[in-house]
Amino acid sequence: MQTPILKALPATIVVTARASRAPSLRAFHSAPHRRSGNDSVPGGKPSDDSITEHDNEPELQPATETTGGRARNQTPGALKNRLARRRAASALPPVELPSSFLNNNVSLYSVERLPRLPVALVEDATREKTSRLFQGHTSLSRQKHQTLQSYFDTALTTLLLRDCELAMDLERSKAHDKGRHWNTSASIQSVVRIWDMILDSAWHIVDCIYPARQPEYTYKVRPFWWWDIYKHLDQRTQNSRDQLLALTLSLDERLGHAEQLVYPLSHAVADLPVDTLLSIHHAVKRDLQALPPTVFDAKSSKRPITILSMSGYGGKSISQAVGEHLAFWNDADLIHLDAQDLSVLVGDYLGLNWAYSRGAVSMMGFRAAELNGKLAKEPGDNSRLSEEDDHDAEAGIIGLRASTGSLDDDLQKIRHGEYDCFSKWENLKIDKILDHIIRAPELKAGSQTPQRPILIHLHDIVELSMTLEGSLLLGRLRTLVDTAWHQGMKIAIVGTSSSEKSSEEYQNAVSQFAATDWVITRHLEADRVERRTVAKASSGQARFSLQKADYFTENICNINRMLRALSPNDSPVVVELSNDNVIAYLHSGNPKFSLLRDSILPIPEVYHLACAFRALDDQNPGTGPIGFLERCVMGPLRQQPGQRFLDKDDSEMDIEADTNHQSREEPKSDGRIGMKLNEYEKRISSGQINRENLRTTFEDVHAPKDTISALKLLTSLALVRPDAFAYGVLSQDRIPGCLLYGPPGTGKTMLAKAVAKESGANMLEISGATINDKWVGESEKLIRAVFTLAKKLEPCVVFIDEADSLLANRSMFSNRASHREHINQFLKEWDGMEETNAFIMVATNRPFDLDDAVLRRLPRKILMDLPLNADRAAILRLLLRDESLDGSVSLDALARKTPYYSGSDLKNVCVAAAMAAVEEENEMAAKHEGPEPYHYPERRVLRRDHFEIALKQIPASISEDMTSLKLIRRFDEEYGNGRRQKKKASMGFGILENKGHANGSEARIRSTISAE
Repeated sequence: MQTPILKALPATIVVTARASRAPSLRAFHSAPHRRSGNDSVPGGKPSDDSITEHDNEPELQPATETTGGRARNQTPGALKNRLARRRAASALPPVELPSSFLNNNVSLYSVERLPRLPVALVEDATREKTSRLFQGHTSLSRQKHQTLQSYFDTALTTLLLRDCELAMDLERSKAHDKGRHWNTSASIQSVVRIWDMILDSAWHIVDCIYPARQPEYTYKVRPFWWWDIYKHLDQRTQNSRDQLLALTLSLDERLGHAEQLVYPLSHAVADLPVDTLLSIHHAVKRDLQALPPTVFDAKSSKRPITILSMSGYGGKSISQAVGEHLAFWNDADLIHLDAQDLSVLVGDYLGLNWAYSRGAVSMMGFRAAELNGKLAKEPGDNSRLSEEDDHDAEAGIIGLRASTGSLDDDLQKIRHGEYDCFSKWENLKIDKILDHIIRAPELKAGSQTPQRPILIHLHDIVELSMTLEGSLLLGRLRTLVDTAWHQGMKIAIVGTSSSEKSSEEYQNAVSQFAATDWVITRHLEADRVERRTVAKASSGQARFSLQKADYFTENICNINRMLRALSPNDSPVVVELSNDNVIAYLHSGNPKFSLLRDSILPIPEVYHLACAFRALDDQNPGTGPIGFLERCVMGPLRQQPGQRFLDKDDSEMDIEADTNHQSREEPKSDGRIGMKLNEYEKRISSGQINRENLRTTFEDVHAPKDTISALKLLTSLALVRPDAFAYGVLSQDRIPGCLLYGPPGTGKTMLAKAVAKESGANMLEISGATINDKWVGESEKLIRAVFTLAKKLEPCVVFIDEADSLLANRSMFSNRASHREHINQFLKEWDGMEETNAFIMVATNRPFDLDDAVLRRLPRKILMDLPLNADRAAILRLLLRDESLDGSVSLDALARKTPYYSGSDLKNVCVAAAMAAVEEENEMAAKHEGPEPYHYPERRVLRRDHFEIALKQIPASISEDMTSLKLIRRFDEEYGNGRRQKKKASMGFGILENKGHANGSEARIRSTISAE
């Protein structure tokens, strides 16, 4: 995203003497005390409202050009304007940065001071992490064991060499300075860390040689190898570039950092690739050492910055750790900033207050959390705002600002320097507070300290660019930093952002930055190893989640900000994260206490908790955190209409009550909960079946072995054997889909579900009713939503049932232009799914009606034919495996009596037989006489006469004279494998073979020798 070029810039801003020349600006805040010019108001603006100049602007040279383009000489008018600017500068209230900001957000570089970890990562270091690297991995090949051994061999060799170097250094130190160099705790701790890594590597080498030991290791701080090994063993990342053999080449640098730092990088930055972090370090180092060109102009030029955008994780502790390490490695002072910090610092200086005088700037941090997706949502609101609501969402927090145009239009104007939502007086104040922020290390260290490079770590940079005020503040901050750099200061900005599930608007904002800045995007799963290796936590203690700990810490920080806003002139007591009661809320497994750690609380919740804390702490000092208990026990603030219980949704209760009555194959899907879908994807998602909810496997479906083998090759094999698809033609191309065709009731739908289950993929079921819409253009959008949703659900099997209703030949509906548009849109989206890990399965009873272009995109065509005698017997055994059969029942004889029955017909016969048995039991109960109640048998027994009744009730749904069978047979001869079996008909009339009984081969699509 391009940073806005503002009309009012620090150190170069031009004075305009007449108010009539000021542009028309959006009203920022409607509070009357901020709009008046009364000098009694703190920070009130002077009577001259035409001032747009910074207080430290250098003297203007002759023939200076104004923004209007006119040259200005040293005239009495120019002197008058300069005097007015100086009067305005003196009228600005003094800036005093809060001591909490200087202590918590500003870090001065020191060789002895190692990078500090955020609270959430420190808490993570107190939790045990179990490594079961060699347990449950019986399928590990010898080659993988050798690869692991090579990795740890290299690590052990490097560590032993480093230990020898330290031993030699110790001997030299004894000879020269009597070992004073080694009389420090840092040197001793370094040796201890090296030997810990030596022992750890040695034990893992033993485990590689003797994997039968199946050892189990427990750590609190993740060792240096943690993500290298577990990422490699993860099947989803086996083909990534982070292969173990390649990682051994960079082990020297990794082990060097593990020796110097208290926490290795594998713990400090989680699964952020170390080579990515080192690349960012080198980029920041170049920015700090670079000299500005002589032609650089801060008014029109903009220095690119480095931005790290992380998905899959919504906290900020990893970003803070990244900033700490970058500043330490570059010998630089560090300034941490995020959206909440800017909203408080700038908002307070503008006269706003979290508690009593809220405005768009002071609420900017909560707006950023909302755009990020981590702000607590309203009850029942699981979806994003609609397009109409997005235009008004900027005022959605408190609704203080009115706008005549859309948010997108205003942001576009900001990027081109054509829009400013601040008044001139506010611009002056913003410039001054931002200038003090970037010089905070000087204020903290004092003027006697030599100036060091300054690194500004700006978190939430993407979210800030998505708001009007944030985008303008970001542009002003970058301009001030570039101006300071041009004046000789070594200063740079590194931006970060993290979103667990980024929206489309968020991704667009990242793309805007990527057009001008160096943007790196990475997907993180900080606790994925614990989710797979650690057993479920006990009911009394919640399983640790780094993201939840981050949210908890941020909520506590927001409560402290509110406490300071409630008492701006005092030094109020704040919530200490080390307090036992506060830690108890974080550790508790009670779901009621999840309020503080599941999301970022909105401003009303923060205000309520801060007031409760202050009231209780005033009465009895030290008991303030207990005030949170009342709010947590209370439950949600708002209860949905018709909801019977606060802690459980009625729909969930109904689902639990009806669990026994739900279909085993189609349980209610919840895979889309929390997923951000647009309007059309929501409509399509009604056909989604989550992979955990699928129950049908290949064992539940009776089909020819070659059919099941073909489907496994097309779907499951790419996930089970990714190494086979890493090179050659399989790495470039694959078969995009397959067609299941055959008579009705032959198990096409069940087979598709079995494919999705065995491949570990989600399933998206689509039909003509899902796509067809009465409004023009809506069906095309729904078709596109099918493929965009499949990408979000990947790996995904898209199953189009009864495809002839949706993908019929265009010539059949020549008078319907809409059908042609539907086919064209579907084919276009189909051709663009090469990068999507989705597989399309099409099922139909009328394959001859499909469009030719559709058939071309379904190169694998699989016939689901009527079952033969042996197949019918096997199907009956599957259906009746949980029933008790009488000795008179012969499934083989029953199979011979059902020559034209499909699998669906056989299922109906079994159901009818069971119903006949139940009816017989009811009749016996009605005839029962006696004082004792009639006791039904524990299990019904199906007899031969029950099946005879069922055969009379359920005839075969297919006959050999059906026209559709002949057309399917012709299609199979032309497109299917049956074309190889087609024989040339002899001339003349054939002689009919006399058969004494019905033969199922007449109704089959492909004839089989000795079929019955």
